[in-house]
Amino acid sequence: MVQASEICQAVAEIAPIRLAESWDNVGFLLGRSNRDVRRVMTCLTLTNPVAEEAVRRDVQLIITHHPILFRGAKRITDETAEGRLLLSLAEAGIVVYSPHTAFDSAAEGINQSLAESFGLSQIQPLKSLEEHPGCGSGRFGLLAQPVSRDDFLKTVCQTVRAEYLEFCPAGPDVVRKAGVACGAASEFLEYAASAGCDTFVTGESRFHSVLECQSLGINLILTGHYCSERPAVEALASKLSPRWPELEFFASTSDRDPLSLFIRKSASGSGDRLRLPKS
Repeated sequence: MVQASEICQAVAEIAPIRLAESWDNVGFLLGRSNRDVRRVMTCLTLTNPVAEEAVRRDVQLIITHHPILFRGAKRITDETAEGRLLLSLAEAGIVVYSPHTAFDSAAEGINQSLAESFGLSQIQPLKSLEEHPGCGSGRFGLLAQPVSRDDFLKTVCQTVRAEYLEFCPAGPDVVRKAGVACGAASEFLEYAASAGCDTFVTGESRFHSVLECQSLGINLILTGHYCSERPAVEALASKLSPRWPELEFFASTSDRDPLSLFIRKSASGSGDRLRLPKS
């Protein structure tokens, strides 16, 4: 049988823990390292529906991008939502591992994947890690051929499978050099500006950062936190699967964007609509 520790080590090879931010809680977070594994599920966030799915589908290992126990805990009981979730996982013998910011910054991590999927070349980290060539926060690169801002928006939308994007058209209407940082990463905007990017893509941003883009003359594209990271979680399951063909690897189907879209009544008089996240 394959043990949990072997699969977790494979994830650590893709996303070395030493690449994680100092404030993060990554690595082996719950369970027994010698747990025999038959089914592995990946997810972006380990919510109650995801945990219930794992129990229902007889999963032995969950690889979650966003870590559990992020703020630490002094007790784990059924008196709190997190306690109940952790107890249900522990009672089912489910192991939990999280690569989080190590996966963001890895040479073959989320940001590298996003940059490549957007059609960028000559890709480099926005903020390099000196001791780890090719690794670091965010990415930036050049498009092989300049494209209109509208066409680049379409590429981004299709790549992350978003139903909509928010954007601030503060830069040129032709995109040549773009920066990207998954999740909530508007703090890397200054690195994108220093690298000469005309466009910066991230999951979500503070309002102040939008105003900063206007002052810098850079296009800002917001995909939504979930959409900026979920595709990589699905790809991770596919990447690990060939190594252990006797095991089942799959991405959670209960992992959803927690945000919905409310559309105001249109000028034509049609009623308000509530667009729910894709299932």
